[in-house]
Amino acid sequence: MSVTITNSGAIVLDKVVCDGYLPGHKIRVVTHVHSDHLLGLEDSIRDGDLICTTSATKDLLEVMEGLYPPQIVTPNYKTSFSYENDTITLLPAEHILGSAQVLVETQNGQRYVYSSDFRYEETQATKCDILVLDATYGHPSCIRPPLSETKATLVNLVRSELEKQNSIIIFGFYGKLQEVMRLIHEAKIDMPFINPPKVYSVSKIYEKYNIPLGDFYSSSSVMGKKILKSQKYAGFYHPLFKPKVYKNSTFIHLTGWQFEAPYKKIGLGEYVFSWSGHSDFNQLISYVKNCRPKLVITDNSRPGSARKLAEEITARLGIEAKPEPS
Repeated sequence: MSVTITNSGAIVLDKVVCDGYLPGHKIRVVTHVHSDHLLGLEDSIRDGDLICTTSATKDLLEVMEGLYPPQIVTPNYKTSFSYENDTITLLPAEHILGSAQVLVETQNGQRYVYSSDFRYEETQATKCDILVLDATYGHPSCIRPPLSETKATLVNLVRSELEKQNSIIIFGFYGKLQEVMRLIHEAKIDMPFINPPKVYSVSKIYEKYNIPLGDFYSSSSVMGKKILKSQKYAGFYHPLFKPKVYKNSTFIHLTGWQFEAPYKKIGLGEYVFSWSGHSDFNQLISYVKNCRPKLVITDNSRPGSARKLAEEITARLGIEAKPEPS
């Protein structure tokens, strides 16, 4: 078959490889900058003719990974180009800045789509013959409350804790952090944001693409150090980062694995919020239904529930589905 997923996580769509390295394939698409989708990228740069991604992902690759592929091309969303009789189109995906779905149309008229990671709220489904699908939250138990409820609850909590003169410490992955910065800024909550240097570099790329995040400062800057000693700021950190906290703080963890309610209190001044850049189970089923594929391949090379999702797609929609690698 000309569409498959390798044990190393490479998504093969005819002559095009996405998010992994496969010897002998000369064109690779990078759908976004999260590490599990950059597997073998240096090998692809060394051996390949073409690295294709969005301009925002290119900029994020430079600041996050220090990679500058000389053969990179950055087509606009929905602008097609050809490579060895395949037509390739990057389509918007709501996940992190620059994220893309990939559509490959073959010479004989077959349409192959790779969803990559996406949240099915502002991501558009595309009709195809074969769909390669993210399965991170592919189990039927993975159903979240509406994100709108989570956003409203988080804004109310931030306002309340700010009135108590508590600083707010938020942990999440790149992309989620910037979404919450934008949310708080647009809610007109008057407080500066602190980013450690790498998060700050990512936030500056968002700013470059005209996404308003509010007033944010690097924790290593003179102003940042001054703000950290105050009681009125929100800090945004990767989950593995251990920030120095000077005074009373409220801790918020952003996770896709909180399902029962918008948030859960896990300790004194500590909360887990339901926030993910991935679709939950119901969204995945809706997306597949609207793509109308003849075959779905669920991504079993990355953590998730690929086998169960494939079973549910067949049972609920009557569409042939299987996990790969098997």
